[in-house]
Amino acid sequence: MNRNPLRDGQGEKCMKRKPYLCFRAFSGGLCLCLALAVSPVLGTGCAAPAAPALTPHQETEREAAQTAEPETERDGQEDGKQDGQEKAFLYYGYETLDGTERQLYREILTALLELRAEAELSVTDDALVESVFRSVMADHPEIFYADGYQLTTYRLGEEIRRLTFTGTWTMDREQVREREAQLKQAAAEWLQGLPEETDDYGKVKYLYDTLIARTDYVPGSADSQNICSVLLNGSSVCQGYAKTLQYLCQLSGIPALLVTGTMEGEGHAWDLIYMDGDWYHTDPTWGDASYVREGSTEQDGPLPAVSYDYFGVTQEQISRTHRIGEGQRLPDCTAVTDNYYRREGLYLETADFEQIAGIFGRAAERGETAVTFQCAREEVYREVEELLIVRQRVFDCLPGEDTTVAYSDSPERLTFCFWLGEPAS
Repeated sequence: MNRNPLRDGQGEKCMKRKPYLCFRAFSGGLCLCLALAVSPVLGTGCAAPAAPALTPHQETEREAAQTAEPETERDGQEDGKQDGQEKAFLYYGYETLDGTERQLYREILTALLELRAEAELSVTDDALVESVFRSVMADHPEIFYADGYQLTTYRLGEEIRRLTFTGTWTMDREQVREREAQLKQAAAEWLQGLPEETDDYGKVKYLYDTLIARTDYVPGSADSQNICSVLLNGSSVCQGYAKTLQYLCQLSGIPALLVTGTMEGEGHAWDLIYMDGDWYHTDPTWGDASYVREGSTEQDGPLPAVSYDYFGVTQEQISRTHRIGEGQRLPDCTAVTDNYYRREGLYLETADFEQIAGIFGRAAERGETAVTFQCAREEVYREVEELLIVRQRVFDCLPGEDTTVAYSDSPERLTFCFWLGEPAS
């Protein structure tokens, strides 16, 4: 029996990930005006651009703020029911805001969607603008062409009189509209196989599997921080994976939210997805074997084409390996019903040999060469390890006496994965 060296996190430590966008602020100005520009830093080593100088400017009457609710909400939200529970909004970040913040959200969203040269805001608190801007971007993966914003502050003495918002664009308007058309066509093609007669779990699993099958993890790939990298180029990093799954979920009517933070101290991004009445953490990047292999020189065995270790997990489960960035307003994630291992009958409450043998047997009937399951607790994990590895009862689960087997395990995720090979010659 060959032991795959994905042991005690060794494989994970070889990963390379792109950090999520961060922002730097700087200021400059003349006379009564102060320009404050906020710009993202993509990756590392990116300096913020110089702030534009402004000329003296008197206060002008602010246009009436837009008061209509954004078109970003699902119809009939607050009173609607889904499977006996309240419907979630398609855009969770918006729903966490108060009245003033929602107004600002709508103003920023309109400015970004319409690529406005300048938009006057209804607030004069630049810190609030940054917080709400992050909510907008976490809700809207379709805004692939904005990587930050510039905020211009107009003062009269010490009093802030006006704020205006200008997005910073990675392409011009004509290029944006051309890309939007390409993305619309690509997404429609991806969604053709979306199962209709199924629940949210079945739809999200289809999207997850399709994303991983069509995408390679490639550091430095073009447009890696947005959905173009996946849908148009077929290669990306964690942020591209997460935003694309979020985008496809939203197109399918399933609420999803981008989450940013760290994993092993490096920047990382994943999703929160609302499935069948509850929120779940889901990390599509960790589902892709090309990501697990990236940078590793030790792995000599096969990997499953798709890993589900982070599909539909709770806050407690994701916190074992992921750290959520500060300042994000996220829903509670405690439900387990739509966790992959539970839904597929691959979850061990005890080290039950008959259940384990049944899992191997069903995989053999389907012609699958990879067998993966998860243990409920660390003590169950240790008991399964003793049963299958130390005592080598795994050989009693194989479809033939000469079948070879290799495996990997994860104490952090409490999972085992076995690969069944052809009989040795």
